[in-house]
Amino acid sequence: DGIEVMPMVNQFEVHPYFVPRETLEFCAANAIVVQAYSPLGGGPGSNAARATEGAANGTRLLLGHASVLAAASSPGRSPAQVLLRWALQRGFCLVPRSSNPVRIAENARIFDFELAPAQMAELDSLHRDSAAQKFCWDPSGVH
Repeated sequence: DGIEVMPMVNQFEVHPYFVPRETLEFCAANAIVVQAYSPLGGGPGSNAARATEGAANGTRLLLGHASVLAAASSPGRSPAQVLLRWALQRGFCLVPRSSNPVRIAENARIFDFELAPAQMAELDSLHRDSAAQKFCWDPSGVH
């Protein structure tokens, strides 16, 4: 296929509503670091949100999900911190986006707590939720 150097990092959308297992398995098998963009689900500017006039705002849906709220209440964290911690505990590098200094600082405070195995399992199951989907751009049309 002409590839001489295996990529070291693959950046793609990953959050509890969208877990591309095949891509994750490929990355793991080939020692490729996963860099999760839109780890909070892709907000109002995502392709899905724009196409549905805001109904498919992944960030709003994830931050308000009962399982995320329950996990946040236990360690006294925000729903965003729980989602970022989930990704960190899954071994992903993170690219959360914010221009709000308060949120940026909050997003950085995810290294002093851990989610329990039961909380991780609950968040892992969200990809089966009726709202679960890929919210950002669709690479299937790229050739």
